[in-house]
Amino acid sequence: MNDHPRLRPVEVFPVEQEGKTLIYLRDPQHFANTLVISPVVYFILAHFDGEHSLIDIQEAYSRRFGDLLFSEDLRKIMDLLDHHYFLYSERFRGHQKKIIEDFRRLPIRPPAHAGTVYQEDPAGLKHQLEGYFQSPNGPGQPNQHSTSRVPKAIVAPHIDFHRGGPSYGWSYKELAESPGADLYILLGTSHCGGEHPFTATLKDFSTPLGTVETDKEFVRELEKSYKGDLFAEEHLHRTEHSLEFQVVYLKYIAARQKELTGEHRPFQIIPILVSSFYPMVQSRTLPEKNPRIGDFFKALRGLVEKENRQVCFVAGVDLAHVGAQFGDQEPLTADFLRWVEEEDQRLIGRLASLDAAGFFHEIAKDQDRRRICGFSPLYSLIHLLDGAQGRNLKYSQAFTRETGSAVTFTSMVFD
Repeated sequence: MNDHPRLRPVEVFPVEQEGKTLIYLRDPQHFANTLVISPVVYFILAHFDGEHSLIDIQEAYSRRFGDLLFSEDLRKIMDLLDHHYFLYSERFRGHQKKIIEDFRRLPIRPPAHAGTVYQEDPAGLKHQLEGYFQSPNGPGQPNQHSTSRVPKAIVAPHIDFHRGGPSYGWSYKELAESPGADLYILLGTSHCGGEHPFTATLKDFSTPLGTVETDKEFVRELEKSYKGDLFAEEHLHRTEHSLEFQVVYLKYIAARQKELTGEHRPFQIIPILVSSFYPMVQSRTLPEKNPRIGDFFKALRGLVEKENRQVCFVAGVDLAHVGAQFGDQEPLTADFLRWVEEEDQRLIGRLASLDAAGFFHEIAKDQDRRRICGFSPLYSLIHLLDGAQGRNLKYSQAFTRETGSAVTFTSMVFD
């Protein structure tokens, strides 16, 4: 075991249980299962940065608690974290390699969140999604006699369904009232980062309602047209929810239309994860100035312009992430959340008018103070749409009392 332990990137949030505060460690890459620890253990592992030696950690513990942290007890904590794959180690790297290789061999991406975020049973899932339309905060059931045009794009949340379900209904209602598209180009936030700005996959997506086909020929043509590597980090698709939730809704809408009309309109998807553009915010440089980003916009736009099929873009994004869970020191107040909404609405206005420079400025002006999770896919969407106008349908804030944090999101349609 390394004498300078290093914790892998994790999501950390406190939870109150029976009057006690516990700390949950969650792996955003899903190589490790969630682990629950005490605040004292959290203090110790906060020093697992690869820079502090075991003696450094023991000294920090003694200064903080006025007690000794014996080497044997520290080793037990390290062994626990390593056993659950939360530390960088040879054991973890072997585990990671096997999981990635196993995923690459799969012809179909399995549903990673069925049975947790949404129901695994097809009938139960249909009932669940239908309920979000009919919710008091939802848009109402789609009109089966409507003849709405297929939107050029929709913006939907990627927050879990129990917090954002009705907002998904707002995003997908008009699409459900239209004949539907032939090809959906999905742009989702890559929560696990990635060194490459864009990551695609050739895999079809499995859902409880059936398999959704990826247009492999289109993806291969995109690969040829783009100078970057679209598949180097394909494993990021393995458990990423930002696209999975959109695929589930698209499949549900198609199944619903078939039940109502007896007609089945097949469709395909292009799944693309977009990594963070935050370095461009730091340098205050428009993302398209980066060749790997600008070249992708050009390549994808060129292929879409050649398409004879009905194309619809779908962005699976959230907006602000504020509060203790995300690193803010001050507690959330009503005034602060009002400020967040005002800033979000300005950003939404820039998005609706496809003002790329203005959208970028709204985030860069305070170095992304609100941590806009959907920045990179939304900025990409602006560059990929042409002559469209956005309509904001539903803005929401989901506050989680246990973590003292809030996530904001919106539902939009582009005509």
